Amino acid sequence: MSDYTVQLNRWFETSLGRRLLSAETDMFQQILPHLFGYHLLQISSVGYSSLLTSSRIKHRCVLSRSANIIGTPYTSIYGLADTLPIAHDCIDVVVLPHVLEFEVNPHEILREVERVLIPEGHLVILGFNPISLWGMRMRHHIPWNGKFLSLLRLKDWLALLNFDILEQHIFFFAVPFHNERLRKYTIFIEKIGFQWTKNFGAVYVLVAKKRVVTLTPIKPKWLAQPTLVTEAVGTSFKQKFSLSQNY
Repeated sequence: MSDYTVQLNRWFETSLGRRLLSAETDMFQQILPHLFGYHLLQISSVGYSSLLTSSRIKHRCVLSRSANIIGTPYTSIYGLADTLPIAHDCIDVVVLPHVLEFEVNPHEILREVERVLIPEGHLVILGFNPISLWGMRMRHHIPWNGKFLSLLRLKDWLALLNFDILEQHIFFFAVPFHNERLRKYTIFIEKIGFQWTKNFGAVYVLVAKKRVVTLTPIKPKWLAQPTLVTEAVGTSFKQKFSLSQNY
């Protein structure tokens, strides 16, 4: 397991982290039951015990950098996010919970996801929104030290990898403070956040589908039967040929 995963899971045990994980779990309960298939893969073990519970897919795998850390009913896979130890076109749903903002090569991870997903397979991404109070709070520890990716950049990357965006949601309008006393004074802000500041929520979720690239067969252009163009015969050849016939 990478250092950021350990630290992020510990942060989700704080009061603010538990509230966020609860909100993300509620959002997944609206999304995962509608995504079907045989195999689901979550990359990193962040919040796996809560996020995947609503999925109807029986075989659920969690990839981490440490083997045998995932308990039943999930399968534990050891590997790296940018070099997945999985064959091409075999996963129905891939879940990326707060992975891209903390990994060194986020674009390479998306390439790997595209490789292992079946045609028309689904990708679900959870990410911290840089256009929010959370994105402006620069600190040197998890989760504030991540490189938060904007939805616009993420959708550009997915478009280049032949993904269609199905839905996106920005949510969780709590202010980024752990102090419960301060929370009492910000409840009103959280209540009006969805109505007045829809684009400034702390977290976004994006659902995309791998596009099937159809190949259009090109019909061969059959060449016409070549014909002799008499005008192309030189006049000197015609004269010699007529003289030879006279003899």
